[in-house]
Amino acid sequence: MANIIQSREEIKDKLIFILKENILEFQEIEIDEDTKINTQKSLDSITFIYIMCKIEEAFEIKISEKNWIKMETVGDILKEILKSLKCTQ
Repeated sequence: MANIIQSREEIKDKLIFILKENILEFQEIEIDEDTKINTQKSLDSITFIYIMCKIEEAFEIKISEKNWIKMETVGDILKEILKSLKCTQ
């Protein structure tokens, strides 16, 4: 299925939905681009990998492990998704 061009805000909303749907602790907080994904709620490595896979699947992209390791905030993930989507469209 081809990627449909989405606005930055639509992509951000979809990312936040994925996080809230899959991380119980995130259901109770307001998430913005400064929210720390890896440390704020102490995600274990298995949960982080699971979330990575969910995000890649939802946006039909592939992000290298070395880039995932560098991401600390929702904004970091959003930037990487946008970068990956531009390459695939």
